[in-house]
Amino acid sequence: MAARMPLMETFIGPLAALTAALFWALATVLYSQAGSFLNAAQLNMVKGAVACPLLVLGAWLTGNLLEFDGSTAAWILLASGVIGITIGDTLYFTALRRLGPWHTMLLEYLAPPFAAVLAWLLLAEGMSWLEVTAASVTIMGILVVLSERRRQHAEPAAKISISGVLAGTGAAFCQALGLVMSFHALASFEVSPVSAALLRLFAGTVALTVALLLLKPSIIGATRSALRHTSIPWLLTAIVMGTFLAIWLQQIAIAYINPGVAQTLLATAPLWLVPIQWLRGQPLSGRALLGAVIALGGIAMLFN
Repeated sequence: MAARMPLMETFIGPLAALTAALFWALATVLYSQAGSFLNAAQLNMVKGAVACPLLVLGAWLTGNLLEFDGSTAAWILLASGVIGITIGDTLYFTALRRLGPWHTMLLEYLAPPFAAVLAWLLLAEGMSWLEVTAASVTIMGILVVLSERRRQHAEPAAKISISGVLAGTGAAFCQALGLVMSFHALASFEVSPVSAALLRLFAGTVALTVALLLLKPSIIGATRSALRHTSIPWLLTAIVMGTFLAIWLQQIAIAYINPGVAQTLLATAPLWLVPIQWLRGQPLSGRALLGAVIALGGIAMLFN
């Protein structure tokens, strides 16, 4: 058993990141099934309000419920939640509204190189040439898939706005910075991944809720009204998979692997949409299959 442990630790991080990406892809489909009348900010607030208690329960059941000790690393975790969830998600949804889903997803693939550069500059965490090559191949395959889907679902009236591009770029940067900050905290702070996920989500949700209440005091009533027109079972399932489980797995991933590699694997959610859409009866194109094979080749390199 002792001889196997290093091998298990080698696979834990990548598998956690890939599973988190799968859950986020499933959650994306479920959010659309919910037919939600919630706007982006309301949805962000609701998913945090639901997922935080679940993470508390998960931490308690696993014996990892953490008392906030006020250390620098703990504050870094809280700050990473505000940057990645409050600011980053807000910018992401802004880009989504101004650019549409496919251009926004393309900008999200700035996050892996951002994470790698930030980890190198701030933490002296370099990537090996194999990791850089594997990450590049993976991103290339994802872009092949996205370029195909973009042509199939293009909206003639869609326009590229500078503000949308800046919002999408800012979202990718905040996501990468939050990930690197969380990586640093986990490396220097005795905290379990579930507790780290709880601290980040709690900070992001509280900051967002306070901001919304200050900007629009009627937000709670408006959210309750919107929920009446929403499929609650679909919404709750999406939150459990896309926020509760995905953010837990994300923290497990960055506890074991380089932030640049982790962000690359977390960015594979569109790849998971290929088999999901096929199972839902949508035909697969040759380009989508080619892109999936290229990306899987890059992922396989990370496991060598």
